[in-house]
Amino acid sequence: MSAFSTFLLLFLLVIPSYGALALDRQREKCSIAVKSWALQAVNELSELAEDHHKQLKELLYFLHVPRTGGRTYHQCLLRHLYPKQQHCDRSYDKLRFNSSDHCKLLVNHDDYSILTKLPAESTSIVTNIRHPVDRVFSAYEFSVEVAARFFARNLRIKPKTQVTAAKTSKSTGSSTLSIWPWSHLVPWMRDDLFEREKLRLSGGADPLPLGFSNYDASSFVMPLHEFIHQPMVVDIVHNGATFQVTGLTNNSYIKEAGKIRNCVIDYPDLGLHILNVAKMRIDKMIFVGLTEKHEESAKLFAHIVGGQILPLGQPIDIASRNDVPTQTDSALSDAGMLAPNSSTSEVPDSQILPPPLEENLTVYGLIEKYEKCAGRFKNTQRQRRTVSLKNALPVNFSDEARREVLEDVLDEIRRMNALDLELYAYAQQRFKSQVLVQKSGVSRQFGSEHSMIWDTDTNINEGFQQAIGSSSWIFVSMLFMAGGVVTMAASLMVFANGKKIFKFQKGQNRGAMHEKL
Repeated sequence: MSAFSTFLLLFLLVIPSYGALALDRQREKCSIAVKSWALQAVNELSELAEDHHKQLKELLYFLHVPRTGGRTYHQCLLRHLYPKQQHCDRSYDKLRFNSSDHCKLLVNHDDYSILTKLPAESTSIVTNIRHPVDRVFSAYEFSVEVAARFFARNLRIKPKTQVTAAKTSKSTGSSTLSIWPWSHLVPWMRDDLFEREKLRLSGGADPLPLGFSNYDASSFVMPLHEFIHQPMVVDIVHNGATFQVTGLTNNSYIKEAGKIRNCVIDYPDLGLHILNVAKMRIDKMIFVGLTEKHEESAKLFAHIVGGQILPLGQPIDIASRNDVPTQTDSALSDAGMLAPNSSTSEVPDSQILPPPLEENLTVYGLIEKYEKCAGRFKNTQRQRRTVSLKNALPVNFSDEARREVLEDVLDEIRRMNALDLELYAYAQQRFKSQVLVQKSGVSRQFGSEHSMIWDTDTNINEGFQQAIGSSSWIFVSMLFMAGGVVTMAASLMVFANGKKIFKFQKGQNRGAMHEKL
């Protein structure tokens, strides 16, 4: 063997080993960084009072995870809790909080790291969590919808130019392009729409290819299956709820957030450390709602949080308000920030919303206000979505259209959002516990006929174990089982040979009902 061949052989043997060693070192560095951050985060949580998740503090912060129905939640519910002069300055494009103003309600898309700028010990946090598959769908749809407005008007404005113009605009609303994460996703999607238009007009793409569908119209818009694998989407959208609750988004106030986030993306097993922190922070929040139960969440919030500010009042007679729209669906949950005829600005609240906080407003009055307001939002957003897509692209996003997406794509979304799936399941348990505890209180005060205010398919066994503790639940279960045995025994009584013979049948209550996601 020649000297060159020997050298080449050694080179081929050494380089892979060196590369593997370098990867091991990088993973070790990531492991240390992630664990150190998680330990610090846990220590900070331990400094909060034991009742931090129960008692409303001086400042209420709505941690608005994008595409969870937060716009409706804020405008139709939260803003009624305090008089307008106690609302913090609008902070969706940038934080405008001044502790000397003594404001009491702050709402924006910032992540949990905003608490480094706020008095954490005197701040209560509320948030909504959504099933990650639906949230990814919604992020894709909204990015396309807003980008399509530029496409329809055939405008090509650079992102920085548009953001600057938005900030200096005299409009009473905010520009979507100045609000995270749309400040990243919409310009990127807009540019992609124009590139596909050029290719189509040059004859490089079939306008209506075989297999065309609403979520796979590659000649016109980036297909969903391509969207989910884009680096920007991996960084911003996937596991977005977990990163936002842990304060590790690319919009974070924490210096090392990018490093921690990239480590978790590169080494998914390290994500368990930040997931645990997210769960602990969920536990410390005063309220956690579910987008899939948007109306029920609003009612529950009104009692748990609103009840600490407003008098309870009397339940509204359901039969007397049949004309009030009460159902929310995915269109409402996806409520964005734009009116049908606008390009990138919010509609001024005064145009579609009632003024906040009336005198003598009660908890049940707040619920009624929410239902009426949410109905208006629902209609507005449907019109906006229809107009935006109809004038620009041959696609139509809807629940029915979502069912066209291949199962392989859905599986990939689930795989890429493993942390958010776990966090969503945890939020469901928290929600069940909130429902059961509050439902019990309403029943005691007004009687069983009013307990129907929450109609939830809740797993009673799990919920009560969380609400009253496992040991107490065992005792309660034994009482129920004893009563059940006696009742069944009496019903199965027969007579034989002139003597009463009792037959007992043991059974187990399997009344658990499954959550519909």
